[in-house]
Amino acid sequence: MAAAGWLRRAAAAALPRLPSGLPLLPPPPPTPLTEAQSLLVPGLGAAAGPAMELMAVPKKKVSKYKKGLRNGPKALKPVPVIVRCRCCGRVKLPHFYCCSGERGTPNDSSS
Repeated sequence: MAAAGWLRRAAAAALPRLPSGLPLLPPPPPTPLTEAQSLLVPGLGAAAGPAMELMAVPKKKVSKYKKGLRNGPKALKPVPVIVRCRCCGRVKLPHFYCCSGERGTPNDSSS
């Protein structure tokens, strides 16, 4: 109990006394920060605020060799698609003209 009295007296001596006739007003609420103010870095000030946007930057130019290694697997690969003609049986690529689709011998004519 004695320690509490000592602490109260020390606090009263350190703080200035306010006149009792004035009502105590709460401090005004802090103003909301704008977007530009919220982006400010505390140590740099206002000069580096919104203009300081960091982007990824390569350290060196990529050589043609390295570019080829990276882009090589993305190239189109030849697809081994070989089909036989239904009419004559020759080997051909799909969607290519072979023998006009006529079955039998070309000498036969139907009249």
